[in-house]
Amino acid sequence: MNRKRLAALLMAASITAAVSVSCMNNNSKKDKKDSSSSEDFLPTDSNEPVAPKDSTELKGEIGKEISANSTDFTLKSVVVHTDKEAKERFIYFDIDLRNSTSTEYTLSTLNNFFIKLPDNKEVYSDVRSQLYAESSFKKDKFFRDPFDIPSNGQFSGIVGGFILNDDVDEFTVCFYPTGSNPKDKGTVIKFAITADDLKELDSDVLK
Repeated sequence: MNRKRLAALLMAASITAAVSVSCMNNNSKKDKKDSSSSEDFLPTDSNEPVAPKDSTELKGEIGKEISANSTDFTLKSVVVHTDKEAKERFIYFDIDLRNSTSTEYTLSTLNNFFIKLPDNKEVYSDVRSQLYAESSFKKDKFFRDPFDIPSNGQFSGIVGGFILNDDVDEFTVCFYPTGSNPKDKGTVIKFAITADDLKELDSDVLK
C-alpha cells in the first residue's frame, strides 16, 4: 500500500469517527432536552387532590351530627393558632366520626378535607401546620394523617391543618365521607364558617 493511499484511508477514518462522535453528542443533548421538556410540563401540584365538581352537597352545622355514606360526622369546632408576626393562621378541626360498618377504614386530611374561600379558591392541608400541632398539642388531642376509623366504632380528636392568611375569617369547611373507598367522593358535606366560629387554641389542647 503506497503512502498516498494510506493517508487517504487514515483521513477517511478520522472523518467518520468525528461524525459519529458529533451524532452521539447531538442525540445525547436531544434526549436530555426532551427529558427536561417533559419534566417542565409536569404540574407542580400533581399530588394535590382535585375536588369533584359533581358531588352531592350536604349542608352541615357546627356541633350537629350529619350522616352520609354510613358515616355519622360532627364538626365540633374549628380551632386556630394565629401567628401575627408571620401573618398566618393555622386551622384545625375538632371532630367526631362514627363508622357504622363492619370494616375499619382510614381517612386523611389531604384526601377527605379541604377549605373553600369566598373567591372559590380551594385550600388543601399543609405539612407545616401538622408539624406545629405535633410539637405543640397534647398527644391525646391531635391525630396526624392518616387516622383510622374503627369498625362499628368512633374516632374523636383534632385533625388538620391548613394555613390561611390571618385576615381570613370566613370560609367553607368541606368533608368527603369516603368510608372504605378513598375515591368515593360522590358526597361532600359543607360547613359555612364565620369569625364567631373560630376558637383560639387553649390549655386544654396545648402542652
